Parts: sequence; C-alpha cells; structure tokens
Amino acid sequence: MSIFLSVEEAASFLKTTPKYIYKLVHLRLLPCYKPTGGRLFFDQQELEEFIRKRRKATQDEISERAIQMINQRGLK
Repeated sequence: MSIFLSVEEAASFLKTTPKYIYKLVHLRLLPCYKPTGGRLFFDQQELEEFIRKRRKATQDEISERAIQMINQRGLK
C-alpha cells in the first residue's frame, strides 16, 4: 500500500523547502497527485525513485564511460 505525503512532509522527506517542492511540481520534475483539485500529495515510493534517478556519477564512473566511448568510436 502506498504512503502519501503532504507538501510539507515531502519537503521534510527530501530535506528541502515546500517552496522548492512547488517549483519542482511546476516544472513537472516531481510527480504528484491532486485528487480534489486543491492540495498536492506525493507517493513516498515515487519520491525515493526521484532521488535515485538523479544520482551523480563518480569520477571513476565518468572515466570508465569516456574510455568506453573512445573504444566504440575506434571500432567504426
């Protein structure tokens, strides 16, 4: 069963401000639900996925990708 959070709870969960939550919703970067046309609600699992999708690669991962791209281009 899904756990739904309010704007304030979502902001606390993401360790940010409600104002930034509204901005992410406005930019359509953060999925939300508006069942009554008023208040926004957020699925906690979707917030976790939002965090995971924005993982920053390490320097080693970036270097490995660069080497792979160079090797692929050399094969053509």
